[in-house]
Amino acid sequence: MGLVSASTQIRTISALHLAIAYHLIFQPKLLDGQGIIILLGRAMGIDDVVYFSSATTRPVSSFLGLLFAFLAISDLVGAGINGIPFYIHWGGQAPIRVTFFFAIAGLTYVYNADQDPAQRTLISAGLASLKTNWVFSWAFVEIIAWFSVYSTIREERQGIFIERERSSRE
Repeated sequence: MGLVSASTQIRTISALHLAIAYHLIFQPKLLDGQGIIILLGRAMGIDDVVYFSSATTRPVSSFLGLLFAFLAISDLVGAGINGIPFYIHWGGQAPIRVTFFFAIAGLTYVYNADQDPAQRTLISAGLASLKTNWVFSWAFVEIIAWFSVYSTIREERQGIFIERERSSRE
């Protein structure tokens, strides 16, 4: 068994999402110079830095804050499920989220944003705006967190089935 239960891990991820939501809405300047974001971006060769405190990105950062808050609250509700339905719900959610964030991180790393402007399409222009250190760092940390949740859920579910098998033999 892991050191921390899957329910606690999900609640921790939700608390971090709420913290990010608060800072995106009320104090975006605090997020502009986070060391982990700059470090991961530079390590992967992504030098495009996003500044959430500038006047042009302020409405976008507030909207992102609302999305993070919604995600956190819905995850907190889902983390409150007890018993087997918890493992059924999160046993399906965790691998989907790992796959989604893996695709985002991979696309952010692999995509070439330095295309000729004449060859850009609407889709390639949108993908070019995703190639930032913030998007890559967020996806990378989410991959680690949700993979940990997934492996813990599998261990906990296996322990429940072993316990049920033992109790049925007695």
